[in-house]
Amino acid sequence: MQILSQLGLMFRANMLRQLSAKVELARTHYSPSRFTAALIGINNREQQLAERFSRGHLSLEKLQRQAARLASHEVLLNARRTPEADRDVSPARRPVQTATAFRSVLLRAYCRSDGAAREKVATLLAPDTVRARARTMLADAVWKGHLVTVGELAAQVRLQAHHEALDAGCAPDQLPHIERDAMRQILAFVGASHRHAAASEASPYVHQLLQATVDALRLRSETPPQAAADFQVPPSWERITDAFWRPGAAPPAYAAFSAAVAAAVDDALPPGLADATLPEQRCRRTFELLQYLRHHAPPASRPGDAEARALLERHAQRLEGEAVDVLIKANDKAAHAFRRSASSGSSDA
Repeated sequence: MQILSQLGLMFRANMLRQLSAKVELARTHYSPSRFTAALIGINNREQQLAERFSRGHLSLEKLQRQAARLASHEVLLNARRTPEADRDVSPARRPVQTATAFRSVLLRAYCRSDGAAREKVATLLAPDTVRARARTMLADAVWKGHLVTVGELAAQVRLQAHHEALDAGCAPDQLPHIERDAMRQILAFVGASHRHAAASEASPYVHQLLQATVDALRLRSETPPQAAADFQVPPSWERITDAFWRPGAAPPAYAAFSAAVAAAVDDALPPGLADATLPEQRCRRTFELLQYLRHHAPPASRPGDAEARALLERHAQRLEGEAVDVLIKANDKAAHAFRRSASSGSSDA
C-alpha cells in the first residue's frame, strides 16, 4: 500500500504537476531532489500569483485564498527540515510560521504591483494588520485545540514576540524587553479570544495552559519591561495608578474604572492615527496600561491590598476581553471591505 501511495504521488507530482503532490511526496518520501522540486514549485507559484495580481487578472480575495494555500505548503515542506520531521506537523499547529509565509506571498505581490492594486496589498501588509492577523491565527490554534502543550504554545508565542520586536525597529539592547512585553500581550490576547462555539467548554483547560505557559516563559515574576524608546508614559497613567493604589481609597466600580482607562488610553495614542490602525493601537495600549497598573502595585502588603489586586484582575479581564472583541470586529469589518472592493475592482482569471 505504501508503494502504491508513493507511485500515486509521483504520478500527480510529475505528470499532473500538482504542487500539493510535490510537497507531500517530498515530505513523506524525502529525497534532496524532491525537496528541491517542491521548493521550486512553491517559488514559481508565488511568482505566478504576483504576476496575475499585478496585471489585474486575480482579485485580492483570490490572492489571499491562494496565498493561504501556498503558505500551508511552505510550512509543511519546511517542517521536513526540523527535529519533528517524522511527526505529522500540520500548518494548524504552526500558526506563526503560516502567518509569516502568508505575509511573504503578499509581499511579493506588493513588489510586483503598482497603483490601486499595490495600495490594496499595502493595507494588508501594514504592521498593525500583520500583527493582529498573526495573533488571531495563534489564538484560533489554541481555542480550536491544535496547540495543546505548553512546549508548543511557548515556542509559538516566543517566535511571534520576536517577529513583533523586530518589526518595532527598536535598538538591539531593547529587543529582549520588547519581546517579553509582547509575549505577555500575546498570551493575554489569546486568553481573551473566546470566539468559538466550544470556547465555554475549553475555557478552563485553555486558561490552565496559558498560566502554565506564563510560568514556562518566566513572565510572572519579572520586573516590568522598559517601554519602547518612542513611548512616554502619559501623566494620566500615573494619576490612575496613584488613585487605584492609594491607601484607603474606595474600590472603583467597573463603569468608572473603565471610563478612566479609556481616557488614559486616548492620551497614549499618537496624534493623527489612521482609522484603520486605531482599534489595534487602542487594544495594545489598553493591555499596556493594565500591565502598568499591575507592576506598580505597592511592594509591601497593606490592609486592603489583596482585595484591590483581586478587583484589578476582575476589571482587567473584562476590559481586555472588550478590547479584543472590538479589535476582532474591526478586523472582520476590514476583511469584508477588502473582499467587496476586490470583487468590484478587479477581474478574475
